[in-house]
Amino acid sequence: MTLASKIQLGLEEFAIVREQLSALISKTSATTAGVIETAAACAMLHSFYTEIEKILKLIAREWDGHEPSSDSWHKELLNQMAAKTANRPAVLSAALVDVLSEFLAFRHLFRGASIVLMRWEKLAPLMAKVGPTYEESKGEIREFVRFLEERGSA
Repeated sequence: MTLASKIQLGLEEFAIVREQLSALISKTSATTAGVIETAAACAMLHSFYTEIEKILKLIAREWDGHEPSSDSWHKELLNQMAAKTANRPAVLSAALVDVLSEFLAFRHLFRGASIVLMRWEKLAPLMAKVGPTYEESKGEIREFVRFLEERGSA
């Protein structure tokens, strides 16, 4: 399977998570989200970021030939994907890295905190960024796939 095919599969999985999040977002609001919806939102936001990160790790491993491995590898991966190299253009824009860093910060919080501490009013701003972040991520990653196809490396 080519790298472009693997990325496309990752984008399809990313779309499924986005669709599931959309359904949750449409059912909730800042005043109606209960503990079940809040817990679901936390888990789905975690999955949303994880799907993006899986694609970026794939590119780092298979195209760049290395993944960051330090304690701060998640942030380093975003920075690696935002940097142009001798072999590829930047995969992500600096603006998208800034937004994805917010999702990464939430992911770290979610993995280390009790669900009891999560509040919908704190999640709502991040939930509002899901749609635009999805579209921007999908678009920028598809640009990288076009780069692969143009080089005949798809």
